[in-house]
Amino acid sequence: MPEWEELRAIRVRRARLDAEELELIDRARRGGATWTEIAAALGLASRQAAEQRRARLAQASERASLPHRRELDRGYGPGVPELRKRSIDLHRRIGADRRWDGRFTRAALVRETLAAAGDAPAGALYDLVAAVLGDLAGPEAPSLPAELRTAVERLREAFVIS
Repeated sequence: MPEWEELRAIRVRRARLDAEELELIDRARRGGATWTEIAAALGLASRQAAEQRRARLAQASERASLPHRRELDRGYGPGVPELRKRSIDLHRRIGADRRWDGRFTRAALVRETLAAAGDAPAGALYDLVAAVLGDLAGPEAPSLPAELRTAVERLREAFVIS
């Protein structure tokens, strides 16, 4: 294999490791780990450094998946990219909320459904978002933090417009 192909392979492996790190950080937060504990595990100097690392990993993940998502959304109208974007935003916010699973009965189901929405074909995306919005319409919804309520409302608006 030529050296330049080996270099390309490193980029692919790095992207996989970054995605795995992001998932592990989110899992640790959902499991109750503090940002200080995550920083220590990653060898970072502060809680803020760990939060910034997660934000950079999430942004890189978004950039890497854009070409695939554009292909999935082609031909389904202008509302699909915004619906996908807002479902991914809500999923990220949920991933950063370590108390999410304890907030209401269907928390884990909502998280897993939103995880699938990012790479779902447009038709399935609508079904997944409809399921999430139904799960989030229960009596516990008003007790969500304002930031999550806003993200849910933005998702609902994109769903109605689409």
